[in-house]
Amino acid sequence: MKIKIVLLAIMILGAALFAQYTPPTTSPGPAVDKIIGKSVPIAQAAAAVKAGDIDVYIFGMRASLAAPLKGDPTVALYTAAAGFNDIVLNPAPTNPPCLNPFSDREIRFAMQFVVDRDYVANEIFKGFAVPMYIWLSPYDPTYSVVADIISQLGIRYDLDYAKSVVDRRMPQLGATKGADGKWYCGGKPVTVIGLIRIEDERKDIGDAFASALEQLGFTVDRKYVTFDVAIQTVYGTDPKEFQWHFYTEGWGKGALDRWDTSSISQYCASWFGYMPGWGTTGWYNYANETIDKITDTLYKGAFKSFQEYVDLYRQATLMCVSESIRVFVNTNLNAYVASPNLKGVTVDLGAGLRASVYNARNWYVPGKDVVNVGHLWIWTASSAWNPVPQGGFTDVYSVDWYRMMYDPAMWNHPFTGEPMPFRATYSVETKGPDGYFDVPADAYRWDAKQKAWVSAGGAKAKSKVVINYAKYIGAKWHDGQPIKLADVLYIYAFLWDISNDPKKVARESGVASYVNSTMAIIKGIRIINDTAIEVYVDYWHFDPNYIAAQAVITPDMPWEVYYAVDQLVYVNQTYAASRAGATKYNVQWLSLILKDHAKAAATVLQSAADKGVFPENWFKIGDKVLFTKDEALARYRAAVDWYNKYSHMVISQGPFYLYAIDTAKQYIELRAYRDPTYPYKPGAFYFGTASPVSVKAINVPTIAVGQSGSVSISLEVPPDAGKIYYKWGIIDPTTGKFVYISDLASASAAPLTVTIPADVASKLTANKAYKFWLLTYAENVPVVSEATQVFIPKTAAPTTPTTTPTPTPSPTPSPTPSPQPTSPPPPTVVTTTTALPATGTTEALAAGVVGLLAVLGALAFALRKRGGGKEETKVR
Repeated sequence: MKIKIVLLAIMILGAALFAQYTPPTTSPGPAVDKIIGKSVPIAQAAAAVKAGDIDVYIFGMRASLAAPLKGDPTVALYTAAAGFNDIVLNPAPTNPPCLNPFSDREIRFAMQFVVDRDYVANEIFKGFAVPMYIWLSPYDPTYSVVADIISQLGIRYDLDYAKSVVDRRMPQLGATKGADGKWYCGGKPVTVIGLIRIEDERKDIGDAFASALEQLGFTVDRKYVTFDVAIQTVYGTDPKEFQWHFYTEGWGKGALDRWDTSSISQYCASWFGYMPGWGTTGWYNYANETIDKITDTLYKGAFKSFQEYVDLYRQATLMCVSESIRVFVNTNLNAYVASPNLKGVTVDLGAGLRASVYNARNWYVPGKDVVNVGHLWIWTASSAWNPVPQGGFTDVYSVDWYRMMYDPAMWNHPFTGEPMPFRATYSVETKGPDGYFDVPADAYRWDAKQKAWVSAGGAKAKSKVVINYAKYIGAKWHDGQPIKLADVLYIYAFLWDISNDPKKVARESGVASYVNSTMAIIKGIRIINDTAIEVYVDYWHFDPNYIAAQAVITPDMPWEVYYAVDQLVYVNQTYAASRAGATKYNVQWLSLILKDHAKAAATVLQSAADKGVFPENWFKIGDKVLFTKDEALARYRAAVDWYNKYSHMVISQGPFYLYAIDTAKQYIELRAYRDPTYPYKPGAFYFGTASPVSVKAINVPTIAVGQSGSVSISLEVPPDAGKIYYKWGIIDPTTGKFVYISDLASASAAPLTVTIPADVASKLTANKAYKFWLLTYAENVPVVSEATQVFIPKTAAPTTPTTTPTPTPSPTPSPTPSPQPTSPPPPTVVTTTTALPATGTTEALAAGVVGLLAVLGALAFALRKRGGGKEETKVR
């Protein structure tokens, strides 16, 4: 099978025409001349907006502060499911085992039952949250794949059940319970150290969890900490040191992901580097071999069909919940407060107003040349600005500002989560899950041992992607140097090098594991011309945009900055790329915004210029030499001049450049990059807002056992929603299991009519309550809406024999479920609406639905450099 799909930027960008936007300028670059960022405490954010001190606040507000702002005409309140909270448990083993109860899988799973998620969502978050049981919520498109099994997990708030598990397991681990009701191990109280964040609602979540643990008989040492202390303690120390047993994690999303393979790997698999131990060599590292294998298959596209993707995702989900290294608590419906005069707002359904590449470029307030942006922090000691994947840009405080400064090659659509072209265009050819291209001899890959590009001829790859970087090539870096294809290929080589050179792998093992998971499937690169390359990738996906996302990299910084980072981290080893590396080797965590770190990088380049050092091998590919020594010396001088002028080494290519940052004063200033070679003007990538489908009502008529019946479903469907997809089922509340669940079906319009077949109705018991369950989403805004309606079937009326049979009326024609598809809904062109997302309050979520989310309530990133399709969340 050979399929060719050509995807051009205009296909999706055309959707933006439906959103109204009047740019204040037609000059290249952003809508305003300056972005000024300042640190504003959450409690002061609304007052700062009203006073005009800031125009927008990009950190999610506390629910108690956001709720009074609803309907206030002096502010605009935007909401998005852009973050979530969980409790991560330390599973490191001890001797005797009873010293760490979380080393026991059954006790960890029991922790799922000590969290009252409904209380958290409705009381702590005042309705600005929904319960969460895995890393996805109904606001994540891939949730539709697992919604039915999540509803049957049986997870609920049940402290008595948790206590029964603990009381059974702790003696088996060697513990005894004292007369005081406390557990003892070796004569000492079993003490659990809890790190509880104090900046937001996680303090309340942590206190509630700690109190529950105390009721179970554990002694809890509550340590109330801020961001820096928490990050260093949890992610910067070996779990077997037991400086923590549980921590109230918080995550900020970076983008929607239509078909997730990243998040399930991030929160379940050891190889991704986000499980306790964090992939650091020499530390205790949690791992589950089966989960690692399944997620590796998902991440690398080794499934052979959409159905196999679904099956593997469901299997890994169940296993991950069973392991319960994390207890997921809630998805935040983050509230962002802004001036009602702020124009150019795109509400990314996955990132809100922060961490988005869409917003800052288009923001403006009429009559002003600056937008003042508030954030909780501009910088923290755990905010490292360096371009090493999984090394720098791992927290929201660095990511949120940096994304205002660079253009990714690809990014995910703000409403669908579909990877799409941003500043690069591409075409995809695939031989399918079982076929292969022969990689030609004039395609090359970087050999980390030889330190040279070598022919990749003879390798095989399932797909090839032609990527055109024409919108980069010929434009300029912020320091005025021309962007070249050499910058792109140097980054490919850099990533191959740090994930395959044995010494570099040993130095930053967590980084290497993460990077290699992607680079291992790239089999070769063939240069087509000065702007385009052909990438052979041993990867297949049912959505070709994901194949492109696996092949592409974003040239976010010039090659000479990467070269300086390589020298500082891997050659001289005076700095570390990652937090774990900094802790392990007792060196500083490299951050190019810190003056002494930037000076070190500039010194590397100045020394290279003085000595005439030129890494020629990195630019010699076959008979092509992509960069000359003279060009390299010019680059060195320009970068050093940049440092001398700005005292940092963050050089990029987006709509703003970093003019100043003062970490002590918590101040940052970005200025418009208006070089005439910059390809975009205000209005590019403006999408506005979108609304998902919501369920208004479910009408289940009187159903007779053994007889068919029709259920009518009323939906609120926004304009341009596209097809409506849905599944339905019948749940037995006494067991929490589905009596029946349909395949995925689609309809072109609402309302829906679902027929319960007679053979399904025959499985029901008369006069017993059941729940009719519905899951639905729209093609162009695939945010899931769930609803249930209780109904009680009746005994079928006895039939009376007659001499002449009478015809039975035919049921009303209705869209009926089709067999489970072997391929997903196709990628589509997306249109937008100007209505606000229906999020932010319990009332908005309910929307008149009887029992909305009752199933859950009752029963239950691209490698940033790759610019789309694989987007991991960031700590906050």
